[in-house]
Amino acid sequence: MDIGNRDFVELVKRTREKFGVSIDGAHDLIFADEEMRRLVARRINHDPECRKQALWDMQEKGNRSRFIKVEGKIRFRT
Repeated sequence: MDIGNRDFVELVKRTREKFGVSIDGAHDLIFADEEMRRLVARRINHDPECRKQALWDMQEKGNRSRFIKVEGKIRFRT
């Protein structure tokens, strides 16, 4: 299974509508699923647009970001 950029945007949109949450709230719900975390982590490290968004998140949120850079790869913060 793979997920494209447009698929992920649509998933966030539908999650927000269904649960009445913010974008960050939708991300929390989506990333609670280990399979989704694996798919997103792969895209972040292989798709330039996803990587750009993760780097922006790290820059803007600092220690509150979901992501951390380890040995040149972006990982989910544990």
